[in-house]
Amino acid sequence: MFYQEPVALEKKKHVDLKLDRKQNYAYAANVNSVPLGGVEFFQASRDFPVLFIKNSKDEYMPMAILSLKESSHDMGDDWENTYVPAFVRRYPFVLTPEKVVMFDAKAPHFASGEGDALFKAEDEPTDTLKEIVNFLEAVDGTFKRTEEFTKAVAEKELFEPYKATVKFENGQVRLDDLYVINEKKLHETLDKDTLFEWFNKGWIAWTHAHLHSLGAIPQIILRQRKAQQKAEPQATA
Repeated sequence: MFYQEPVALEKKKHVDLKLDRKQNYAYAANVNSVPLGGVEFFQASRDFPVLFIKNSKDEYMPMAILSLKESSHDMGDDWENTYVPAFVRRYPFVLTPEKVVMFDAKAPHFASGEGDALFKAEDEPTDTLKEIVNFLEAVDGTFKRTEEFTKAVAEKELFEPYKATVKFENGQVRLDDLYVINEKKLHETLDKDTLFEWFNKGWIAWTHAHLHSLGAIPQIILRQRKAQQKAEPQATA
């Protein structure tokens, strides 16, 4: 997702590499959902439903549902007044499990040859690169804690399928293969010690933020309708 030509960042090879920070989020135009870390549930819940998917290994992953379209969204390239998930913001960089910093060699951030240097003349990392690495490590840590959370929820069998049908003037969209946490079952299943542990880890708050986010479905419907209305005059012109 996003990365066309991932390359390991090496100070000897990339000492002259510069990052243009003026780029927008056009690289994320063709997605309708992205992974989300638990600590992001609060901010994301204002703009997107936070729902879970299950992979072939029966592992659950929280996703920000950006749109009801198949492979696009309606935030444009700037995502103005909308929360931008860390999964999107970390591009064009990513951290491998071995802690190797990778970057997309084809990212527009490097095309102009202008911007902030990543290395000093003596091959030492600049403050810009240090900031990037710190952010990547923070994101990596967030996803690991989120994985621990989803595994615990799955072990307690608290996930349940989520299905909904959203109607539009020209048809309808059905939401399938998604999951939510059963709040009633959570409070009936967890003993006091487990509830206290989950509370201290922030998991209870994450759960409530996830459930609260279901109220954001009208937000993505509204964005889709506005985008459609904006496109209609252009189509008839």
